[in-house]
Amino acid sequence: MSTGAMDPVLPPSAAERGLDVERDSDVPISTQIYWQLAYQIESGRLQPGERLAPVRELGAALRVNPNTIRAVYRRLADNSYVMSRHGAGTVVSDRNARRRRPEALGGIVSELLRRAAQAGFTPDEVAAAAYAAASERKRPSREVRVLFAECTTADAGYDAERLNREFAGLIEAEGTLLDEIPDRLERFHYDVIATTTFHADEAQAFAGGRVPVVAMLVGPGYVELVHEIAALEEGKRVGVVCASDRGAENIRETLSIAGNSGVELLSATVGDKERLALIDRTADLILMSREAIAEGLDKQVHRPERVRHWSYEFDPAGLEILRRAIEHVVAARPEPVRV
Repeated sequence: MSTGAMDPVLPPSAAERGLDVERDSDVPISTQIYWQLAYQIESGRLQPGERLAPVRELGAALRVNPNTIRAVYRRLADNSYVMSRHGAGTVVSDRNARRRRPEALGGIVSELLRRAAQAGFTPDEVAAAAYAAASERKRPSREVRVLFAECTTADAGYDAERLNREFAGLIEAEGTLLDEIPDRLERFHYDVIATTTFHADEAQAFAGGRVPVVAMLVGPGYVELVHEIAALEEGKRVGVVCASDRGAENIRETLSIAGNSGVELLSATVGDKERLALIDRTADLILMSREAIAEGLDKQVHRPERVRHWSYEFDPAGLEILRRAIEHVVAARPEPVRV
């Protein structure tokens, strides 16, 4: 499901950025996009004079607000990566590619050695442990390793376990958030990234071509639910109860694609009692995520007939396409693995 608007690459490693690895999960999406474009320019993937995608096209391809892309382009210009050229839009500046700074990695290693010394370990012990850990994390296993990516931790973990049951003995599936894919691929070995068709473009962008991405169809029940929401009359209210605000964003995008922008959305996180009460009083339809159902919130609303489970099952076609990807990985291995 490639959009063709850009050739996505991985963001620079933590060493290249000189950042604390433990803080990567807090990085705004605009910064992550900036890293990827800057990396393309520094690595020569984007050549001087080459035009960047128009703001709206890139925003649509990455499914982010065009204002975010404008801010990214301004930041690139401020750092002399790009320039505005009349009639040509935003183009790559003529500048020498920068090499990664070895002192950044040196600082990380020094800090690691300092902490290890405080715990009583010698530099040789640290070096041996680092080599063993890196080798183990990159080593393929007997099972096909599948990384299932979703927009919430609950969905990612739940779906990974469903896949483990579906393909018992064949795969070892783990769940992850979409924006954690680059870090996972850097630290561990995976054979396949799986996700729903909703997030295929995002997963492909984060994977950067290093691992094949399988976009799985969801079952007809979810499609029917989307049809019910899209068919609501203008002015109707839909309540969305999720663990994070991402759920409401997904619904809004769904309605936009469906051409129904007249429905009012009211969102609430699981613990927001005030917003939950507002939804209970005013919503014509209430969508609840797995987290909300697990908390029993569907039983706490008046007129529970308004509640719909905002979740999905995998369509058999989606499971079949993943099965074929798994078989392809096994067949491509030097020595056949009995499954």
